[in-house]
Order: sequence, then C-alpha cells, then structure tokens
Amino acid sequence: MIVLTIIFFSSVYVAEGQFVVSKPYLLLLTIYLSTWPIISYLNKDYKIGRAVSYYTTFKKAFFSVFIFISVISIFWLFSESESLERHFLTTLVLLLFLWLTIYRVSVHLVLDKYREFGGNIRYAVILGNDDLGTKLFETLKRKSHYGIRCLGFYGDVNGNNQEYSYLGDFKDFLKANLDNIDHIYVSERAPKYVLERAIEIGESSLKRVKLLPEFKTEAIKNFVLRRYDAVPVIDVNNLPLDAKVNTFVKRAFDVVFAFLIFVFFLSWMYPVFGLIIKLESKGPILFKQLRHGKGNTPFYCYKFRTMVKNNESDFVWASKNDPRITRFGTFLRKTSLDEFPQFFNVLIGNMSIVGPRPHPLSLNKAYESKIEKYAKRHAYKPGVTGLAQAMGFRGEITDYYQMNSRVRLDRFYLQNWSFVLDIKIIFLTIYALMKGQKLAY
Repeated sequence: MIVLTIIFFSSVYVAEGQFVVSKPYLLLLTIYLSTWPIISYLNKDYKIGRAVSYYTTFKKAFFSVFIFISVISIFWLFSESESLERHFLTTLVLLLFLWLTIYRVSVHLVLDKYREFGGNIRYAVILGNDDLGTKLFETLKRKSHYGIRCLGFYGDVNGNNQEYSYLGDFKDFLKANLDNIDHIYVSERAPKYVLERAIEIGESSLKRVKLLPEFKTEAIKNFVLRRYDAVPVIDVNNLPLDAKVNTFVKRAFDVVFAFLIFVFFLSWMYPVFGLIIKLESKGPILFKQLRHGKGNTPFYCYKFRTMVKNNESDFVWASKNDPRITRFGTFLRKTSLDEFPQFFNVLIGNMSIVGPRPHPLSLNKAYESKIEKYAKRHAYKPGVTGLAQAMGFRGEITDYYQMNSRVRLDRFYLQNWSFVLDIKIIFLTIYALMKGQKLAY
C-alpha cells in the first residue's frame, strides 16, 4: 500500500508539477487504494511459494496490474475527464507496471535469500529411499532457497544409499518423534500402510503430507489433479490457455490491438489498396480461403488478393517468381501487408494476434498423418503471426523438415504461452519485417 501511494503521488507530481490533492484525485485515490487489495487477494499474487519461479511471480503481478489499470481506466471514462490529466494517467500506468512488478520480484528475491541463509525454514523427511525420494532429496539440497531442509529417509534397508542420511525402516518411522518435522514426503512406491499412517499423522499433528508420483512429470509440461467424487484424476495435457483467466487476457489484448489496427491502418488501406488491386487485375479485393482453426473447425481466412484469379490457389503454394502474383501483389507479400485483413478475423473471434499460423485444408491433410502431434497446433485459435514465423519459418513449404520445425515451434508456444511471450513474438515479427525476409514471396 505504501508503494502504491508513492506511485500515485509521483504521478500527480509529474502531471501537475506539484502535489495536488483536489477532490477528483482524492476520489480516485480512495478507489485506487481500496481496489488493489481485492484484486491482489483474488489473484493470490502476494503468495510466494517455496518452489515458484521469478517468472511466475512477475506474471501474477503483471496480470494484477493489468486488471487494476482496467478498473482505474473505467473510472476515468465515467468521471469528469477534464479534471484528471491524461499525463497523470499515462504516468500512473507506466509506473504501476514498472515498479509494482519490480517490487514483487524484489520481495521474492529477498525471501529466497532469507531462506537460503536459514530463515523461514521447514524441515522434512522422505518415506521411501528409492529413486523418487533420492531425486527429491538432491533437488532440495541443491535449491536451498526453497527453504526446505530434508533430515533424511525412512525406507527399505536394502535400498539404503550411504550418500544420504538413513533414519531407519518404515517401522522406525511409525515410532519416530516427528515434533520438529513440517513436511512428510511419501514415495508412491512405499507400502500402502505407510502412506495411510503418514496421512493419519499429518492430520493429527498438522504435518503437511505430500505424495511423490510415479509418472514422469518432466515429460508432461502441464497437468492438473482433479477429483471425481472419491476418484483422483490427473489431466496430463492441460495448456496455459485452458485457464479462463489466460483466455480472457489474451482475448482482451486481441480485441484492443486489432481495433487499433483497424482504425489507424485498415481504414485507409482497404480503399487505397482495393483501388490498386482492382486496376491491376480483375477479381475481388479480398482473397478468402478455408483454413483450419481451433479444434480443426474450418473458417474463412481473409487476405488482400495478390494473384490473378486462378483455380490452383487452394492446393498450389506461391513460389519464387510465381507468374500468378501481380506486381502490387509482390509488394504486399514482401511487406506482409496482404495479411492485414486477418485483423478482421481477430475481431470476429476466429483468429488471435499470436498463435500457430493457419494452413490451407489440403496442406493440413497432407501432413497431419506424417508429423507427430500435428493436431496439437489446433488446440487454440490460429494467429496473424506466430513463433514459427517470428523465427523465420514462413512462405512455401517444400519438405518435411520445414513443416516439422513449424509444428514443433507451434507446440512449444502453446505449452509455454504467456502474455509476455505474445509481446515478444509481436516485436520479433516487426523486427523481421523491418529487416526483410528472403522467403516472403
């Protein structure tokens, strides 16, 4: 709250040249200071877990600020706009994004260092001295900033490894004094009675009991544990964009970005480019083609027409020096301006700004059985640009390697999606367009 207050009055000083506390500013300050705790609580961004990355802390803080700014902006729209300086709101937005995220990450860093040097420590034992248990032991020892100190193992005498602290067998665990223990980790390979007893101890003496699963989680990037009544079920192929909050953030950004492109670019591009296209060759201004979208659902993808009318556009890709391409079409393709009508696809909801690029139906049919996990690229909406395109994979596809590389990058994008990654891909795309791309024909 102190940081928020400093940011607020710093923004007032930048806008007004002095510390002003007029009625509109006081009203906004009241809303400002009462809204943040609610948003922060709902997003749980103040919680810094023991095995949480700095990126996760940054992402949660960034999202909270994004929602916070939206609330403040709505207030500004419905208030007396003249009484609040635009410079003030601009400065407030920039300072909030900059300093609140820096503050959150700094607190995380300080807390990690505090845990690393022995503060905020939790003590643990592991039941099961197999490879599941030993891998956890090594991780906790290596990552001391988690603040979890493992005292040793209970398990099979035959599986005892001299490198690790052996506390006894499972019967010794049942008789052990666990007053100073906070966490009990149980290998899934441990006998059933050991797990049941550990849960009883945990519930009766407020110890945290955690199960080490058998399945290989490193091969599964995203998974969620659910319960169907008394039956535990693990979703092993969840994606970040399966979360409603992530979908909302991405869609909100898509609509705002596409609307701005529509107002400042397409509003004059369509009549100017349309006139040139019509004068150069017969046919419509826009070229529309069926492509696969989310869940393999076909939709019409729009582009400025860059070729003379032909019957091969759905199954013959444009190639270098293609005679079908018009002179103005060459310019549009070289600069990627032919793709701008796809922002209309974004507005109506069948495309996103960033995502796997949509392919013609015939191309999908040719490769879907040849490339492993090809269908995964259709788990979300296709994009106007994508990670594969930002990395240089665009234009004509002539072999298996080119398509396989694109699909692998598309899958990586969907498995690792974040708002920051979308922004990075947009900047990489703009840089690539400014530099020029050899395969743009």
